[in-house]
Amino acid sequence: MVIAAGTGLLLLYFLWPTRSTGKRLLKSWRVKDPTPAQIDDAIRYLKRRRLLYPVLYAVLSLVPFVSDRGIGSLVAIVLGGTLLAELIATQLRRGGRRRVASLTPRGLFDIASQYVLIVYAAIVAIGIVLLLVDMRIGQLPALVVSVGAVAVVTWAAVTRPADGDEQVDRALRTRSVHVSAGLGAAVVGALVGGWFDLVCLLAWIAMANTNYVSKKIFW
Repeated sequence: MVIAAGTGLLLLYFLWPTRSTGKRLLKSWRVKDPTPAQIDDAIRYLKRRRLLYPVLYAVLSLVPFVSDRGIGSLVAIVLGGTLLAELIATQLRRGGRRRVASLTPRGLFDIASQYVLIVYAAIVAIGIVLLLVDMRIGQLPALVVSVGAVAVVTWAAVTRPADGDEQVDRALRTRSVHVSAGLGAAVVGALVGGWFDLVCLLAWIAMANTNYVSKKIFW
């Protein structure tokens, strides 16, 4: 638990968001020339997630079917904790900020790339098959929890009322779905191990950098 919490604190220190971090994030998700207010929204988005790392890593280190995998357990803990941080942070409301309901129905593929979601679904299916073939039934609960976390993050990204700047809100919705799907894929890889771990790592990198932005207007 100490090692896991310490890892979370180190990541929190090195990944603490700054204004340059927020600006770079928005530009990478197609928000051109971010304003100071938009950058503040991006920093807040990152802080919500990263402040949860140490606590979630420590908690996951106590879960038997996550922490009993030997040398790969820390990887599973970090990936799983980061995914859960994304899940919890999406449910937090910003105090004093009025949320606005969308006038146009928002669909899943209006904010997320169908290719990212298809690849994630394929990785989950393959991961389940590989675990069953190897008779590692004990790893399935962690996989199911990770799939549930990705599903809730995706659902929240589609259904939650708009918050703040339109461009930033839409970009961060897409980022949430793609990053959580990538993390979910990486969790599957960490649980399965072997060559599949590398495949899932590459899928995570690709998903987290697929900056698809819909042209549909919701406001």
